[in-house]
Amino acid sequence: MSRVALLAGLAALVAVMWGLSFASRRLEAVAAGVAPLEPRRFDRLTAVAAGTGGTFENHLRLGPTVAVGLGDTVVLVDAGRATAQALRRAKVPVTQPRVVLLTSLLPENVVGVDDWWAGAALEEAPPEPLRVVGPPGTRALVEGLRAAHAAGVAASSASFGRGAPALEGVEVEGGHALDVGTLSARAFAQRGGPLPALAWRLEGGGRAATVSSAGWDPEALVEAARGADLWLHEALYGASLEAARGAGLSEAAAREAALHTRLEEVGALATRAGARRLALLRLRPPPVYDVQYRRVLGRSYRGAVDIAADGDELTP
Repeated sequence: MSRVALLAGLAALVAVMWGLSFASRRLEAVAAGVAPLEPRRFDRLTAVAAGTGGTFENHLRLGPTVAVGLGDTVVLVDAGRATAQALRRAKVPVTQPRVVLLTSLLPENVVGVDDWWAGAALEEAPPEPLRVVGPPGTRALVEGLRAAHAAGVAASSASFGRGAPALEGVEVEGGHALDVGTLSARAFAQRGGPLPALAWRLEGGGRAATVSSAGWDPEALVEAARGADLWLHEALYGASLEAARGAGLSEAAAREAALHTRLEEVGALATRAGARRLALLRLRPPPVYDVQYRRVLGRSYRGAVDIAADGDELTP
């Protein structure tokens, strides 16, 4: 065999092996998107920023959803756009969380509840109902979802030989406490806004994490985050607000600002609360570079800071 033929044969073999390797990786990636997931187990209290977006759609950030886990227990705080997809990306089975805690009934917090319910109906799951716990109005929200989707969810579930999980709505006020597996949760009312809102403090394993989304009651935020090992909150960059005002959007900017904590203020609130670590999501606008926002926070807060991206796991 000539040297040329040998080299040609080796080149062909390398090309075939490269093609098979590419096909194998592609098959693995496709399978990972649909294969059943094993339940996650968290050795210590962990908050997974499954979705970090806000009011507007963003192809880089799914709707706001935080999964708080300890041991085999996982609780969701809010269920934004594409909740089931966000959980899949975070490698959390959609059936593992059995409770969603709502911070408010703003659409960005609730549009994924039906997604979570419908996804759970397709999998083997414990028999107990799925619960949605939130401020006044939660029961009506869940009743509306059941009226709209019960027949479809039941049909989807039946096609896999299963019964559809029940969906329950529970309304609570500030001060309400509940236990979910290894986690204890307590609601803190945020007053003075356009609709009822809650901050949630979750504790387990000797650690505490607070998750909140509204900015109109800073004193309630400080109380909810007091001494927390981790505080997950949202913020609006005040400089962008001033730019909007300069562009003649003063009324719209003022209405937007009334709902949110300013980035320039959240560090001071975390310092007052004594929160050991601060994680920001739902940032308005999303940062081009994280260092921009870290620099602002560093003026008034000396603890650890996370500018969360989808899928980040935060362990205080």
